[in-house]
Amino acid sequence: MLPDAEAMPKPGVVNNTRMSNLPEWDLTVGEIVAPFGLAGEMKVRLETDFPDRFSRLKQVCVRSLNGDGKLCTVTGTRQHKGQVLLKLLGITRIEEAEPLRNYLVQIRTAEAVELPENEFYIHSLIGCDVILEDGSKLGPLTSILRGIANDVYVVGSGKSEILLPVIKDVVKRVDLESRIIVVTPTPGLLPTDPADEIARSEKGNDSEGD
Repeated sequence: MLPDAEAMPKPGVVNNTRMSNLPEWDLTVGEIVAPFGLAGEMKVRLETDFPDRFSRLKQVCVRSLNGDGKLCTVTGTRQHKGQVLLKLLGITRIEEAEPLRNYLVQIRTAEAVELPENEFYIHSLIGCDVILEDGSKLGPLTSILRGIANDVYVVGSGKSEILLPVIKDVVKRVDLESRIIVVTPTPGLLPTDPADEIARSEKGNDSEGD
């Protein structure tokens, strides 16, 4: 299941509209991690399985940690040691690039690369209800952890958080239209129901009494 996990200084701004007014620009393809050199280039950590897309970008939305975003013109991109070096119109000095550290680089959802059957973007899965085959609800999918062998679904949050490996034996069906993910957790993946623990404890005590 492939993900495309796909406030700005005044120079380079194409549109001063805030991100809340740019709902179509919400597909994250990278994160600016640091300036590169002295001429305003920025090092972008990839959040996409399709790094070649950067060479075709004409515009991107850069979004700050507080959610504010602005559209910027892309004037150059190049690959560098597993990352992308990004140049935006009007950013010509390291002092102008530094404030953009940790900003997200986003494109329009409509620009997402079409995936093969049974592969999905992370952004399309987040929020889906994770249920058992009998219809019992485990909770919403809140996050996905990337892994080498397999990814991991994070279901719910806090004390009720459940971690499920994204493997065929566990994830049985993804229905984006209905916003559900059907799973069959192997033994030990689900937290023990307190009621079951109490019942087992009481049964054990009865046996000891016998």
